[in-house]
Amino acid sequence: MSFTTSTYLRRADRDDLDTILSWMEDPDFQRFLYGDAAQSPRQIRERVIQMLGRSPGNIMPSAVYLLIESKENGPLGMISFQNISWRNRSCSIDVYIGDKIRRNSMLVTISVFRALEYAFDELNLHRISALIYAFNRASWRIFEMAGAKRELVLPRHVMREGELYDAYGYGLLRHEFNAIREKHGAVSERFCLESMIAFLSQNLEESP
Repeated sequence: MSFTTSTYLRRADRDDLDTILSWMEDPDFQRFLYGDAAQSPRQIRERVIQMLGRSPGNIMPSAVYLLIESKENGPLGMISFQNISWRNRSCSIDVYIGDKIRRNSMLVTISVFRALEYAFDELNLHRISALIYAFNRASWRIFEMAGAKRELVLPRHVMREGELYDAYGYGLLRHEFNAIREKHGAVSERFCLESMIAFLSQNLEESP
């Protein structure tokens, strides 16, 4: 069954600085963050300010940051497209989900699918890649739902809580994402993203 939501995506800007800084102090954010999270508050602030800075009008940005926003609850998370190569029409994607919607898997999935639509339809990209830790099952399952392929496994690549975990490298091509939309967009008489995701989620739950 379809449902409506007041959640939407928008571009992040300097007014979001304090919100993003608070997220970076979240233990869950630090757990999923790639690399060494041990940075001073000043280093983190400078990094976020640089991240939210606007490129000059004659320069194409190398990254795009989208906030998941709710009219009722404000910013709920962030989806970023990093290392954008406009020549090759490729990028990598990172997703951070705040605790306000972390347990709402449907809302999270819809937000990621909308971001992928934005990357392929609006930014006209051809390929999106992601590096996802093996313990972050929810994230790599969503990416697989979108049609992404697991292209590589990095054994014992990241340490968390004193234990080494694998990391998965995923790739998603534009035609693969379009095929998912075309195949499952007709599961209901009236096309809606929510119905498509519900259908795909059911299939994934039934698969090993």
